[in-house]
Amino acid sequence: MPDLFFPQLSSGAVAQFPFSKQRTLRTIQNVLGDGSILLSPDPKASRTTWVLNLDELSPAETQAIQAHFAACVGPLRAFTFLDPSDNMLTFSSDLTNSVWSVSPNLQIGQSVADPFGGSTAFSVTNAGQTPQTLGQALAVPANYQYCFSVYVRAFGNSDVILNRRAAGDASSTSFACGISWSRIVSTGRLNDAGTALTVEIQLQPGQSLQLCGPQLEPQIEPSRYRPTASRSGVYANAHWASNQLWISADAPNSLATTLTIECAL
Repeated sequence: MPDLFFPQLSSGAVAQFPFSKQRTLRTIQNVLGDGSILLSPDPKASRTTWVLNLDELSPAETQAIQAHFAACVGPLRAFTFLDPSDNMLTFSSDLTNSVWSVSPNLQIGQSVADPFGGSTAFSVTNAGQTPQTLGQALAVPANYQYCFSVYVRAFGNSDVILNRRAAGDASSTSFACGISWSRIVSTGRLNDAGTALTVEIQLQPGQSLQLCGPQLEPQIEPSRYRPTASRSGVYANAHWASNQLWISADAPNSLATTLTIECAL
């Protein structure tokens, strides 16, 4: 069975506002004979649930959702859901974590003053003679609409490059940066039908930058930064929560549905 991914809308988004997201946790409680209570978490019962209200859908968008529901056989088969309210990158708050692919001549320092008044930024220096990259690879559709953003500043006027690439296509955009923090954004779709996407920050030889808040989102423009650790907005074991998918027609070529997706944590 090929990989299954919840489809994007023609707008380049996964959801419409308003939508809801709920995280449910369960604790097991044992009351002993002497009245004392033992509490224990039950992580296997924890789950996240999204309720998406989709309106003014075109026939093509509706057919894509129906085809996905049929391919999953309702709640039977798992699929990957890209949370519209979260950062798709893992360990966005720790650029030294092994999940990041770091070119050998990049030097990374920690505890740098960040644009939010804390010290969560990183200093990154290219000590080599060729361009070096810091990036992360994800098992997601390369041809979806994505928005890759990061806060950056330099010690003088400088240019930094953001890459979005897949096996068959790539996009590289250069941004000017200076001594003040600025958020740079690479957005668009790649012409590649594969399910592997890499996003990178590229430094030129001898270049030094300060970086904070890398974020990848399945939409056109960036939202507020959401730091992540081991859990990100890519849920690879999501399921439909219902055996039926109801579609209503509000007007000619204007359809609507409300659907629920859930995933064990």
